[in-house]
Amino acid sequence: MRNSKTIREEIGASKSTLDALETLVTSENRDFTEEEKVSFDTNMEELSRLVDELPKTEKMEEIRKNAANLGGSPVAVETKEEKEIVRNFSFGKAVRAAFGGKLDGLEAEMAQEGEKEMAAIGRSSNGIVIPSMVLNRAVITENGTTGVEAQSFVDAVYANTILDDLGVTRVSSTTDQRIPILGAVTTQWETEVSDAIDGGSAMSKKDLAPKRLAAYVDFSKAAAMQANESIEAALRNSIAQAVGAKVEYALFTDDSANGAYDYLGNGKTALTNADITDLMMALVEEVQSNNHNRGNLGFAISNDLFTEVYTAAQVSGVNPLIINDAIMGVAAKFSNQIADITNPAVYYGDFSKVQIAQFGGVEILMDPYTQAIKGTNRLILNSYWDAALVQDAAISVGTFG
Repeated sequence: MRNSKTIREEIGASKSTLDALETLVTSENRDFTEEEKVSFDTNMEELSRLVDELPKTEKMEEIRKNAANLGGSPVAVETKEEKEIVRNFSFGKAVRAAFGGKLDGLEAEMAQEGEKEMAAIGRSSNGIVIPSMVLNRAVITENGTTGVEAQSFVDAVYANTILDDLGVTRVSSTTDQRIPILGAVTTQWETEVSDAIDGGSAMSKKDLAPKRLAAYVDFSKAAAMQANESIEAALRNSIAQAVGAKVEYALFTDDSANGAYDYLGNGKTALTNADITDLMMALVEEVQSNNHNRGNLGFAISNDLFTEVYTAAQVSGVNPLIINDAIMGVAAKFSNQIADITNPAVYYGDFSKVQIAQFGGVEILMDPYTQAIKGTNRLILNSYWDAALVQDAAISVGTFG
C-alpha cells in the first residue's frame, strides 16, 4: 500500500502538468489541442482520485501509529538519517541561539535548511529557523515508565485543537498550493445524436498561500540559557497551545481583519433555531441535500452550547441528543474558539474538505527591549498558515437562539 508521502508527490506531479498546460495555452492565446485536452482530462481525473485517496491513507497511517503506541512499538521515521536528525535536534539550543548563544552542529545545519524554506515561501528570515523536517516528524522518546511517546511540534499544535478529531486535511508545504475543484457533472439520457447537457463543468480552484501567525512568550534569559529538558518541553508545549488556539479560532471565527484566512462561516447563511435538536437535524439535512453527507463528518460546537446539547433529547423522552460524544453516531466536538455569529454557533459537515496548510519552518526571534523593565526578554515565533474549504457546500453553519 502506498504511503501519504508518495501520494502527495503524485499530486504535485499532476498539478505541475496541469499548470504547465494552462500556462502554455494562455501564453499562446489558444484552446487545447486534442492531445493536450486528453492529457489535461487524464491528469485532472488522476488528481481528483489522489485528492480523495490522500485523507483515507493519512487516516490509516494515523490509526497504525496509534496502534503502535498502544502496543509499545516505536513509530518508524522515514529514514534512519532523518530519525537521528529529529532525535538529536534540540529546540532549546535553537532558543538559546536566538538569545545570543552560538548555533553550531546539527542545529546550525537545520537552520540553513529552514532559511531555504523561508526563501521558498517568499519570506526572509531574521532569526533562527527550525525547518519542516523537524517540525513535522515525531520526536521519539522511550521511557521505562511511560513507554514510547511520539509527537512533532506540528502534531502538538493540532493536539491542542479539535481539528484532527474532526478529520481536517493537513497540508505541509514549502510552496503555495493550488487546489483544483471540478465543476458539476451532469448525467442525462440522450438520443443517439443529441448533445450532452453541460451542467456547469467549468473548473475552479482554491489557493493556499502563507499567512504569518506570530506568537510570543516573555522568558528570562537565565532560563533560556539553561540546557533543561523540562524548560524546553514547557516552552514547546506553551507555544504549540497558543498557535493551535489561533489556528482553530480563525477557522471558526471571522479573524480576517487581522490577516487570517476566511473562516468556515464566511458568505454562508446560518440556519437558526431555538430548539437545539431541531437545529442539529436541520444542519444534517442541509448537508445531505448538498450531497456532502459523507467523508469525515462531524459537529464543531461552541462551548456556550455544552449544557443545551447534553440536556437535549433526540426524540422527546426517549434518546438523549448526544451519546458517547456523538450525535447520530457522528463526532461532536466542543471548542471555546468558536465565537458567536449573533448567537452561539455550530458547524456540521465533511471536514475532510477543509484543508489547513502549514508552510515551511518556524522562525525564532528574540526581543530584548519590550520587557526589559521587567528583567525578561520576549521570544517571538513566526509560523505560516492558511486554510480553505474546498467545497463550500460540504460544511453548514447554524446558530442557536
